[in-house]
Amino acid sequence: MLRGSPFKISSRKKLIVLAAVAVLLPIWLLTYTQYRSLLELEKKTKGAYKENLRQNLLDVERKMEEKVEDIAHRALLPAAENIRLSKKETAAQFEKYFSAVRQTQPEVEQIFVISNPGVENEKDAYGYVYSNILFEYKNSDFKKNADVREILSAFDEASKMRNFLGASRRFLFRQSGCSECSTDEKPGRETYLFYPLLNFETQKPIGFAGLIVSENYVRDEMLSPIVAEVLNSRDRIIPKHVKIAVSVGDGNGREIFTNLPGQHQYIIESDFNRPFTDWKAKIGFKNFGLDSLARDGFLQSSAASVLVLLFLIAGIFLTFRAISREMRLAQMKSAFVSNVSHELKTPLSLISLFAEILELGRVKDEEKKREYYRIIGEEIRRLNKLIDNILDFSKIEAGRKAYKFAEADIGEVVENVISVYQHQIINSGFQLKTNIPENLPTISIDRDAISQAILNLLDNAVKYSAETKEISVDVKTQDSFLRIEITDRGTGIPRAEQKKIFEKFYRAGNGLIHDVKGSGLGLSLVKHIIDAHRGKISVESEAGKGSRFIIRLPLAPTAANRKSSNSTAGEIYKVAENSNH
Repeated sequence: MLRGSPFKISSRKKLIVLAAVAVLLPIWLLTYTQYRSLLELEKKTKGAYKENLRQNLLDVERKMEEKVEDIAHRALLPAAENIRLSKKETAAQFEKYFSAVRQTQPEVEQIFVISNPGVENEKDAYGYVYSNILFEYKNSDFKKNADVREILSAFDEASKMRNFLGASRRFLFRQSGCSECSTDEKPGRETYLFYPLLNFETQKPIGFAGLIVSENYVRDEMLSPIVAEVLNSRDRIIPKHVKIAVSVGDGNGREIFTNLPGQHQYIIESDFNRPFTDWKAKIGFKNFGLDSLARDGFLQSSAASVLVLLFLIAGIFLTFRAISREMRLAQMKSAFVSNVSHELKTPLSLISLFAEILELGRVKDEEKKREYYRIIGEEIRRLNKLIDNILDFSKIEAGRKAYKFAEADIGEVVENVISVYQHQIINSGFQLKTNIPENLPTISIDRDAISQAILNLLDNAVKYSAETKEISVDVKTQDSFLRIEITDRGTGIPRAEQKKIFEKFYRAGNGLIHDVKGSGLGLSLVKHIIDAHRGKISVESEAGKGSRFIIRLPLAPTAANRKSSNSTAGEIYKVAENSNH
């Protein structure tokens, strides 16, 4: 990669400006709009929660009315059809009717019938009250008996208030306190249902039938299941983990029912409509306030929005990175073509020049001829090396690069490479030091590939050395690896670029790059070769002080090496391609 390239700087600036204007600005606007929407949603959520709670109370009230009316229909209507309130009626008949009701409807605590309650001096007025036994009262007893007085008082209040139950307006409803209780006692509540009786001929009131529903039944068998049914069956917008507390009390502040005992922050307090005019209901959340619950919803929505935003930013970042990488790759490919063209042109020009001089016979001195032949040979070898690198790189990119593994003495392989390249090293003014012990363990390698890797490293050491021309090659065993070190005293590699030098087309951006031509493929090929051998390559370098490239090849046979060792000689092993190459 060419640092300082105007094209690169300009392209990156354009890309950053484009990303800021075309992407980041819309994201900011979207984020701001979403934040405002969430704030508005929080306000609407609070209203929706309150309305949902209010609808729950209305459902409880409606179902309670249906339940009470059903009790009245089943208990009073059949009995009233058989009650004429005439002198012919006997106590035994009333007891029969009432006993049947009590047996079939255990929720009825008391059932009664009263004749002509408004006419105190009517001699024929009477009343029957049945709990477990039947009590008969005459008109003269109405004021004396507390039970009858309570019944008459409740009926009178229900009639005056026209407290009808249901749309049919057949039944009257009244819940009344115990007026006879002492001041030390907590007043009880009695739920009355009345059915006015009319004369069949004149349709004038002649009395009423009625009953008292057990307070325990109202609490445990009516309110409790109805509240549970409403809270469980309603399609609530309130989160399911939030428990809803419902409390129903009377006009004196006495709690009749609650589904969650304890202190709660009630959100809605409401008086029930007729017939439950004395009932007051409260509903809220257990351990939650309306503001905190709405804030939780806001935070959850915000978290989801932030998560989506992060994914969006990550996607944009990856896209930007991919585009930047493709641009960098395109620049490196352009530089690669330029460098390779120069690499091809220079040796070809020299070969053409010296071949023409020799062909025209202008050189008479034999020593000079040998020098020209040597130069032509070196340039041909240089061309062959460059072409081999390009061909190998092409195979790697296409996934067709194959390696031929066989047992070999790595020391011998390194010495052969040095002997071939030694003449060029010495002629270039370098001092070469080697430390290659004898009797090194044999390992399974591709001789040509390892030779190419070592040759590329030696070639780089020659190219990128300035004043101090020293190269050393060391081979030794270390733990379970065979270690090859190639050290120079050249220009070195900056720390920030040491991870990038093994990328394809990449060339370190020091000052020497303008004087040394290259394709940017050598180290990429070296890494691929070492990876194919299940080895590792690393670099230790400091700018201005030289570099040490370290190859580690495993001594223990790998799966690939065992396959090669057990196969016939010359078998080719194809290596899976690394996406980094």
